[in-house]
Amino acid sequence: MATTAITVGQSKRSAKSWMRTHRPETIGTPLAIIAIILLWGAAVAVFDIRAVVLPSPAAVWQALILALDPANPANLYEDIGVTLFEILVGYILGTLLGLVLALILVQFRTVERITKPIIDAFQSMPKVAIAPLFIIWFGFGAMSKIALVVVVVFFPVLVAGLAGFKSVDQERLEVMQSLGASKGRTFLKLVFPASLPFVFTGLEISLVLAITTTIVAEFLSGTAGLGVVIVQMGQVLNTAGIFAVTIILGVIGWVLVAILAFVRRRVLFWSIDTRRPGI
Repeated sequence: MATTAITVGQSKRSAKSWMRTHRPETIGTPLAIIAIILLWGAAVAVFDIRAVVLPSPAAVWQALILALDPANPANLYEDIGVTLFEILVGYILGTLLGLVLALILVQFRTVERITKPIIDAFQSMPKVAIAPLFIIWFGFGAMSKIALVVVVVFFPVLVAGLAGFKSVDQERLEVMQSLGASKGRTFLKLVFPASLPFVFTGLEISLVLAITTTIVAEFLSGTAGLGVVIVQMGQVLNTAGIFAVTIILGVIGWVLVAILAFVRRRVLFWSIDTRRPGI
């Protein structure tokens, strides 16, 4: 009995040790994906669902292979590149503009109070509603999509930046001033580091919005990109192809979010929220 108790105790300790060093999603996420695929395939087979309504996992896989086959003249690498370019350029420009304006407004509180209602109004406005204006101004090419992404990204980053820059404890600011630190040094050593959790929250929200906005903009006026491909496939009832493109978009989004999360962990290594469980 004693030997059994020791063995059970060691097993529990080993399980706890494994959980501390491995994230649950390491196994849980692949198992969930496999379960979804199995249920999907079973539903198609049992209920005899037409392929135009819901294709089988095998049909979607075949469409995905064709879309990513370098030997296939109709592969989607060019469209993937166009969509990624629009997302990243718009996201970077919107982020920079949002942070710069947040920094300016924080220095001039009167201007911030005057412009706050305008910012709130524009932030709550559906950005798709102004997409036709961007098409008129910038044409049907990539520039109109980038401009729309810039606007969508700009406001969440601006609001997050304002909240972050104003979150610094007043006593710490007074200590820096009493030590004779300049405004620039105070910003770099105190204000900017303290604002980073807020800024990264705004960046995470904006990234998802940037991806969604790019695809919707391509739906409306695209000449190239994954959004255009989805529209074209919908016109010929290529449901498996639409699923394949959607999977590609999901992978792109997952990779971009993972990169941002990695940067956040590296930059905010001191934050409890960025530490792995058990550390």
